[in-house]
Amino acid sequence: MREEKSLGSDLPLGKCRPIETALSECRYQLTGDEIEEYRSLGRDAAAAIENVARTVHPGQTEREIARKAVDALAGCEASAIVMLVAADQRLQRFRHSVPTGQRWEKVAMIVGCARRRGLIVSLTRIVAVGALPDDLRKRTQAAATVNANLLAATRPGYSGAQLYNVAKSSYASTGYAGEEHLHHQGACGYRTRDWVAHPGSSQTVRAKQAFAWNPSITGTKVEETCIAFEDRIETITSSLTWPKIVIAIEGEVYSFPDVLSR
Repeated sequence: MREEKSLGSDLPLGKCRPIETALSECRYQLTGDEIEEYRSLGRDAAAAIENVARTVHPGQTEREIARKAVDALAGCEASAIVMLVAADQRLQRFRHSVPTGQRWEKVAMIVGCARRRGLIVSLTRIVAVGALPDDLRKRTQAAATVNANLLAATRPGYSGAQLYNVAKSSYASTGYAGEEHLHHQGACGYRTRDWVAHPGSSQTVRAKQAFAWNPSITGTKVEETCIAFEDRIETITSSLTWPKIVIAIEGEVYSFPDVLSR
């Protein structure tokens, strides 16, 4: 008698058995060539988004800013699979802000997920006109502190549940308890998020796996893409020319994008 065998698929196709999760796990650990490609994409995407943030001017709409950012990424052969822009009061209301016709006046946030050759980086940049409001500075510093604590804990073997608890305690210690409920955090690579950290998450960090922690506090967000190695974490979307928030934890120094004041 011929043995009946089933087919597996990463898509829900007929009688095929869904095995997308199993397939995804096979690509969590990046190869040497993938890491080099990822680093290159990170540099190019950061340069593209930051150039837009430096050149947009008050009075432009969120849609106009988004279009400039999409075009800038296309210029380095990357596709913007996510492009979000929030200006002024909309930044206070929405973390994932679909661009509208609202015109930017004081503060604008640009969020991009750029894909090239399958790999995806995520990053956020915020630009302000004139002196930085004290509350925005305080909240951005707090979000960076949450991110620093997450990076310090992103080591092979740590579970998503453990990392969620790191974020939760970090939000509380910076004075913003409960904000962890308002945004997702997690691993990335060939998807914007392969898995997200939550109280029941059993997924664990692997060496040479990518992450895009994006802690947000109402009105601001700090987001970079990084790669976790056995003994260190490498941010691949940072640049030398963007203002930084530098935080030291147990002898390790982490830097994050500050708000650009123009």
